[in-house]
Amino acid sequence: MEGDPGPGRRVHFETHHGAVHAGEIDRSTFTFLKNVDARSVVALLPLLVAVGIAGYAALSWPGGPQIQYAGFYAALGSGFVTSVRCAVMGPAGLTRPTATAGLLLVTVSLGASLLGLGGLEDIRRNREIPVGLSVQAAGPLTGSSTQTLVMPAPAPGEARDRLRLALTLTDDDPASPTCVHKTVATLTVLTPGVTPGVQRVPAQSEVEFDLGGRRGEVEIEIAVQTREGCALRVAQADGTLFNE
Repeated sequence: MEGDPGPGRRVHFETHHGAVHAGEIDRSTFTFLKNVDARSVVALLPLLVAVGIAGYAALSWPGGPQIQYAGFYAALGSGFVTSVRCAVMGPAGLTRPTATAGLLLVTVSLGASLLGLGGLEDIRRNREIPVGLSVQAAGPLTGSSTQTLVMPAPAPGEARDRLRLALTLTDDDPASPTCVHKTVATLTVLTPGVTPGVQRVPAQSEVEFDLGGRRGEVEIEIAVQTREGCALRVAQADGTLFNE
């Protein structure tokens, strides 16, 4: 067939500067790969890995309190510093008699960066999730009334094993004599499976609940024991979902 080069004919590509044969391209590629120093690639690899992990972290940052990222920062920082040392060292650091020390530095650098990546993924799965609890009930809290705190169902991927509740009760009338220091709140969980079911706490307290694998809404009833004639209100009910 016309145009078919056939098994015995040479293939060439026309360019503005003349014909470039496929065989010549193959030889050039082979020559380039042959001249690549594997030690240069090994020396640069830790730096490329560290920069790649840093870029991935920036694009997919999980959020939450910075304190939980201390290990990630330390590991990736160590990996980056040692990877720069590897890059500066170059192929010369992987030749005898320094090959053992050079390979050890490369290994430490890669290990530190990968450890940082593992820590970031662990934070992504277990990071603390702040949640707001709403108050359902009208009127103040007295010795004969109750209110209900409602934690909404977590968004997909944000469910955790435990709930930490920061609760603050204040006087309903700031101008009246304070009753806060003589008030004890009783928290009763209305949602099955959440423990402990009942907790007695001061008017300003932080308590934890085991959600027992529950992934939906949680309701907690608040009752108070206080002096006669005292009225209080929920000034703060902030929740934090977390894993042990």
